[in-house]
Amino acid sequence: MRYFALQLILLLLAKLAIGQTKTDFSKLYIDGLFKTSSSIKSISPKETNFDDLKVIGDSIGDKKIVLLGEPNHGDGGAIQMKARLVKYLHEKKGFDVLLFEADLFSIMFGMTNLKDTTQTKLRARENIYTCWTESNVSQDLWTYFNKQLLSEHPILLGGIDCRHSGDFAKNNFGSELTNVLSRNKYNIENTSFKIFVKNVNYLLKNEFNSREDSVDVDNLNSELKSVKEYFEFGVSDPLRNLWLIELNNLSYFFDYLLNGKNRDIYMAQNFRLILNYIYPNKKIIVWSHNNHNVLDVNTYASTDPDWAKWWYSNDTYKTFSYLGAEIFREYGNQVYSLAITSSTGNYSPLFFGNDNFHADFSKTANVPKSNEQSLEYYFRRKKRGSAFIPLPRGQGKPSSFPWFYSRLFDLTLELRMDYTGSYNGIIYIDKTVNLNGQ
Repeated sequence: MRYFALQLILLLLAKLAIGQTKTDFSKLYIDGLFKTSSSIKSISPKETNFDDLKVIGDSIGDKKIVLLGEPNHGDGGAIQMKARLVKYLHEKKGFDVLLFEADLFSIMFGMTNLKDTTQTKLRARENIYTCWTESNVSQDLWTYFNKQLLSEHPILLGGIDCRHSGDFAKNNFGSELTNVLSRNKYNIENTSFKIFVKNVNYLLKNEFNSREDSVDVDNLNSELKSVKEYFEFGVSDPLRNLWLIELNNLSYFFDYLLNGKNRDIYMAQNFRLILNYIYPNKKIIVWSHNNHNVLDVNTYASTDPDWAKWWYSNDTYKTFSYLGAEIFREYGNQVYSLAITSSTGNYSPLFFGNDNFHADFSKTANVPKSNEQSLEYYFRRKKRGSAFIPLPRGQGKPSSFPWFYSRLFDLTLELRMDYTGSYNGIIYIDKTVNLNGQ
């Protein structure tokens, strides 16, 4: 990477030396990224010859946390590529934990210890967003998961989202909590606890359609505090640590849903607790959106000077962050963020549907056309095919490298930003597909 940076500087000096008054640094930078990129022969997870992915593995090195992004939850090509990367990272790099940007409770309590391979795909569809579980493009991932589940080195599952969006949470949270407390002699017959369970069940069932005046917020907070204290000092249970994590997560859910607090910060706190208490000393893959995996909290503010001024003057840092930035702040060079972008093709726009969970597989849209200054347009024009693009060092803070246009933050939103500060590497997909694989 030092050689790359030196090469870029020499190119810039050469341009200035010949008297050019206006230099397009973004174009020079993208040109340099193109020269250091390497071909990916297939995005299909059925391709199990991983020779073309070795360069990605070399770029990751000995890092223990890999954030796998996608530009849109309806980008089927990105999901296929991620499934192939999960196979590679598991088999060649020793990663054996897969954490989804999805319901912590439903996955950790409803799926983590499931050994019946006839049930795993069904449970996944019920508790993890269907764009990642029911779509045609995701089936190879779950077939592979089942195969590994019965091996000596299974893939371990987890969730980090404070949203309790899965069926297991909606249908079982109240009874699971009541049962474990009853076994440990907590007074489940007291009025405060009964109101608490009723209110929690209401919020889980209605989520974004909940009315704040339909729940006793004071009771939610006070009874949750009592239950947490009881778990800390009065509960002896094999899942005690996991319950303590979930009770913290439940408070995050209340804060996110009722007070509009930042979800990414809570996902990062869940990640830390799961890493420290459930999967210590494991190598972790996080499956989420590019937008969550940004390593520098300044990145979004870089899109517009007026927005940046508002961002800083309003102390946005106190209430907003990204999952990636929070993880990077704690784990630093142990973190590798790999973003994916797609140039052309189809995607599924209704990836969460009306209920914020089930994708509408009947709807398809075309990937928007790239502008001529973008990374995607440049690689498409060069007929590069799908490729891996390593980025120079400079993550976690403003990088000092040129900004450029890309749709890395979202497939439908092309912005000029400091992407080098955000990600360690980029996978460019030349032509993607929708969730049906079409």
